[in-house]
Amino acid sequence: MTLIAETNRLYLREFNASDAIHFFEMNKDPEVIQFTGDSSFSSLQEAQKFIEAYDQYKTYNMGRWAVIRKEDNAFLGWCGLKFHPKEHLVEVGYRFYKKYWGHGYATESCKASITYGFKTLKLATIYAHAHKDNLASHNVIIKSGLSWIGDGFYDGMPAKLYKLNNPDLKVKIISSLETHEVRHPVLREGRPKEDCVFNGDDDPDTFHLGLYLLNELVGVVTFIKNHHPDLANPKQYQLRGMAVLSSAQGKNYGSLLIDAGNKILMEKKVGLVWCNAREKALNFYLRNGFEIFGEPFEIPQIGTHFSMFKSLKH
Repeated sequence: MTLIAETNRLYLREFNASDAIHFFEMNKDPEVIQFTGDSSFSSLQEAQKFIEAYDQYKTYNMGRWAVIRKEDNAFLGWCGLKFHPKEHLVEVGYRFYKKYWGHGYATESCKASITYGFKTLKLATIYAHAHKDNLASHNVIIKSGLSWIGDGFYDGMPAKLYKLNNPDLKVKIISSLETHEVRHPVLREGRPKEDCVFNGDDDPDTFHLGLYLLNELVGVVTFIKNHHPDLANPKQYQLRGMAVLSSAQGKNYGSLLIDAGNKILMEKKVGLVWCNAREKALNFYLRNGFEIFGEPFEIPQIGTHFSMFKSLKH
């Protein structure tokens, strides 16, 4: 048995073959799946095949987990984290037998899953959603610490969307010299440290942000007041030197730096931010609301880049 998390009343573990009957029985209840968009399994065999094919643990190092009550080893339902590769985000979700509703099990297991995501997996942000009419689920999400960020559609259904940032991650204003601690191994590996200095680093309007995981600097970014000739907006800043240590990559840390920078820029009444993005970082910037303009170009010793911009709404 692979144990994931433990609370006063519960423990969470990976699924096993014996859980198929619970998936089959839970999804037979129309009230349980009313707001999920899922359908019931056609047979116990179909549920068994679902469990056998469940590959989220190996693929993403996370997944939905069985929620077991300690006192009697009863299977209550499932709760856990799901990685969405297209959006590159992690979402917490849960489902329980109706007879176990109203006992706080969903909130308890949801908090345990979030703690695992932040403390063990070191995720930057965890999201959640619930159908707009699923009031009980909204209460669970809010009690688990997530905040509403807007209404939208999820799998074609109207939903409320929520998120929570990792409290162990903090963004701070730092000096240009401090950025070199991350710039050098990520952006200028094998080159002299002097190459970590950018034009405009110490201009009075430039600011540098550092992302700290507890007391360790794991990511940096720089915003320089610089006008791109192909962009019309008179109030522009250039984003430069986005870098996250290799040990902290793949967790969406860069988005926290961009969000913090955008907040400062909007306070300055800046209308647009642009950057020259490395080819391998293109999808990251697209996910964060940037658009490509112009043709790709080469920077000697570094590689192919794309010019990108993002309009800031005030």
